[in-house]
Amino acid sequence: MTDLELEFEHIYLEVRAQRWQQIERFLLSYYCFKHDYTNKQGKPDWQIAREHSPRSTALVSLNDSALEPVVPLAVVVGEIKRYWRDGQLTPNTLKRLLDSLLHYVVITKAEQQKLKKAGLQNAMPASWYQSEQRLWQDRFNSVDICLAG
Repeated sequence: MTDLELEFEHIYLEVRAQRWQQIERFLLSYYCFKHDYTNKQGKPDWQIAREHSPRSTALVSLNDSALEPVVPLAVVVGEIKRYWRDGQLTPNTLKRLLDSLLHYVVITKAEQQKLKKAGLQNAMPASWYQSEQRLWQDRFNSVDICLAG
């Protein structure tokens, strides 16, 4: 079993036990293993993730940056809960949810404050929840954060 598969199993076990508050702590590790952002010992490394993740066009220096989930982790957990509540959460569904919602970008600390001031630190814009498409960019677009590439 790979580290990625093991981390997925941790998440799935927490879901099955309905320990929702524990899930967030496994999400960055899952992302790091998925993208091979690991140190020499094979452990997840947020610094390597910060160096290689997509970044804001406003970013000048990594010293003034923050590794930010594209979709807030609380929203990712909320989506997992919704599928669980509706009896639709299978391992394949969970993997699809993680693969579609769990991404990180590097933004400036000022941009992170813009998200906070707009009430989007732990939420997506209201329109996102009502949309069929649920574009991950909606959160950043609503506060004029542009991503390179």
